[in-house]
Amino acid sequence: MKLTSTKLKEFAQIAGFDLCGITTPDRLPESEAKFTKWIDKSYHADMDWIAKNRSRRFDPKELLGNVKSVIILGINYYQPNSESVPKGKGLVSRYARGKDYHKIIKKKTENLLYRIDKENQEDCEHKWWVDYGPFLERPYAEKAGLGYIGKNGMLITKQFGSWIFISEILTTIELAPDQPTDLEHGKCTTCTLCIDACPTDAIVKPRLVDSNKCISYLTIERPKTIPDELASKFGAMVFGCDICQDVCPHNLSRQRPTTHKEFDYANGVGEFLDLQEVLNLKDREAFLKLTAGTPLTRPKEDGLKRNCKIALNNEQD
Repeated sequence: MKLTSTKLKEFAQIAGFDLCGITTPDRLPESEAKFTKWIDKSYHADMDWIAKNRSRRFDPKELLGNVKSVIILGINYYQPNSESVPKGKGLVSRYARGKDYHKIIKKKTENLLYRIDKENQEDCEHKWWVDYGPFLERPYAEKAGLGYIGKNGMLITKQFGSWIFISEILTTIELAPDQPTDLEHGKCTTCTLCIDACPTDAIVKPRLVDSNKCISYLTIERPKTIPDELASKFGAMVFGCDICQDVCPHNLSRQRPTTHKEFDYANGVGEFLDLQEVLNLKDREAFLKLTAGTPLTRPKEDGLKRNCKIALNNEQD
């Protein structure tokens, strides 16, 4: 029996994905040009790996030679914020408050691939990633009809706004593609709330973000000291930033608390970190005891302490 697009979406839902779209593995010249320009302007900052082997990002066939279809999957992670940040606390971005989404999506993808292979009963190959693979996931998600890319560079969906994790599967199974226009996800029109709200002016222009100024990049990926003129604008944020999503009108009308218990605050570090507790961590073992199994291991002990020191200084100022 050959796998159909309808059956695939049924399996995706059973495996725990909230969204599933299908598209062809054609190259996307407009997205290639935008990405190349972004790299040429050094908007990728110190993330040198993004600039390497960039042709692999443009052509799915370089990742899987006989690829016939691209499957884009989405999971809602939204949870509401408290009304304010308590004194002495640092704010963690919504997506990182529970368990590490990479591991959660890995389990769900393995479940889905098992069902695909069992149903298809023909020799086939798959490759998949969440956000660490060399793949232009948002442009392909847009092409698969999951949403549209807003002025803050985020994929905005009709069902959940931009509060979703995106992952993808390349497969040698030929599936009927979805049409990008089948669902009306809305438009940004003249709205510039995300651009205006960014404290560091990281959104240079619609759909163009300078990572050198982005609080998410600075608190998670930047290995070096953060300039005072930027750090002073972080407020209480110690890991990531949700501001451009918080102000988006589409998100305000579509935010639905996640049904995935793995993202519950009780399963991770929660909404806030105690700033002094982090600064008092004695060694790497203590750091891992606090952050293991969550995305907060990414900036390492020194990076997280640096961020908490900035938040403490901002609070005192």
